[in-house]
Amino acid sequence: MGRTVIKFGGALITEKESRKVFRANTISTIAPILLHSITSGMDITIVHGAGSFGHIDAKSAELSKGCISGREEEQRQAKESVRKSMSELNTLVTSILEAHGIRCRSHPPREWAQGTGPDFKGDIKRFEESGYVHVTFGDVVDVPGNREFGILSGDHLMERLSTELTEVERVVFLLDGIDGLYNMDPTNEESEIIPVWTPSTSYETSIDASTDVTGGMALKVEVASRISKTVPLVCFVNGLDPDNLHNLLIGEPFNGTLFKRAKSDE
Repeated sequence: MGRTVIKFGGALITEKESRKVFRANTISTIAPILLHSITSGMDITIVHGAGSFGHIDAKSAELSKGCISGREEEQRQAKESVRKSMSELNTLVTSILEAHGIRCRSHPPREWAQGTGPDFKGDIKRFEESGYVHVTFGDVVDVPGNREFGILSGDHLMERLSTELTEVERVVFLLDGIDGLYNMDPTNEESEIIPVWTPSTSYETSIDASTDVTGGMALKVEVASRISKTVPLVCFVNGLDPDNLHNLLIGEPFNGTLFKRAKSDE
């Protein structure tokens, strides 16, 4: 059945505006669907966001900018705090998956990756080992030179894993309570979902960028667009709609936004 790479958005698995509030029920609802796909022969790789376990402290300390003169000690303390919180969140996620019978292997980026952006350095082959659902997440990583550290986004991890792992057939971004991209702010009653995104498509989002430190929805769209050049199915769907996710994973019609490569890329 090939490989599916899935992003659990930070806003989906945490209360993003409240410090370190985990939404356990969300993972518990998704886990049986993933287990069904795994037992049917699908390889699944998971990337999860930071949400309120990482973004609040990272933004306050401006960790995405790297080491700032005069704030070194404050930032280094924040770096360790965010790393500890991300390990805690990862344990919460994987514990629920494992309780549902899914064998997980976690890969904290700080242990194997350096640098930020899509060109970060790190051995992707560690995610190829069979018999596990491999899990990684956005993290504070070391950066060469005076910058010292930075934030490696889960979306850039999605891009590299989706395009460099073998036999990736589906890439799924699970959103928090919205079905995909919309032609206007999805909180507007007149908004309509965009079923197929192309490079000429315009969209609006209700996601508040005030606590996001890695690019928000715009980065997700940019990354999904690039992934769609090599992966047959790339989509945004509602992570709170388990039946729809099930349909997607078994190859049935689903509701969401499908990313279609530009004709010039075909």
